[in-house]
Amino acid sequence: MDSIYLNIIIKMAAAFCILLIYINLSGKGSLAPISALDQVGNVVLGAIIGGPLYNPSISLSLLVITASIWAGLLLLVRYLSFKRNFVKNVIDGRSIALMKNGQILSENFAQAKLSTRDFIMLLHQRGHSNINELSNVWFEYNGQMTVVKKGDVDMAVTVIENHTIDENNLDSLSLTKEWLISEITQQGYVLDDIFLAELHNHRLWVYPYHQ
Repeated sequence: MDSIYLNIIIKMAAAFCILLIYINLSGKGSLAPISALDQVGNVVLGAIIGGPLYNPSISLSLLVITASIWAGLLLLVRYLSFKRNFVKNVIDGRSIALMKNGQILSENFAQAKLSTRDFIMLLHQRGHSNINELSNVWFEYNGQMTVVKKGDVDMAVTVIENHTIDENNLDSLSLTKEWLISEITQQGYVLDDIFLAELHNHRLWVYPYHQ
């Protein structure tokens, strides 16, 4: 067999193994990325692997090392984002309120880097023909919008994630940490027990870590 073809086959086998390990370690979320970093990271990983396959001047060891380092960085960021909310906020950003109680929050559009024309286009794509029919709109960190129409039940708001209080969401609800701690205590929990807690219809729903 020609050495060039043999080189390509060996590199393809190595690349396949790297991708298989990465997908298994990162979980199925890597196949359906929900953040900008996931999407860009996957594209770069594909370029790192795909570029050297047909370039005989790039050795197998260089392909394996560079792809492994990049995949390792992506895995580290995913792990830290899961364990530490502030890391996820830095990497992915937060949801930005564009409308609240039927009022457009014009000062938040610059933060979302979204023009009014883009805002209207995204609403039309979701089937909303009139802004006046909307109550609350959030611009999510993956570039999508979450919309609640007037008369619909408001969506639940996360106030605790991985036993960490989301102070920004509490502030948006005009609630305090002291109130939240009192509520979870009344339900028989301490903060370290809680995996997730949401506030919906003026009621706190607590989901502890599964033992």
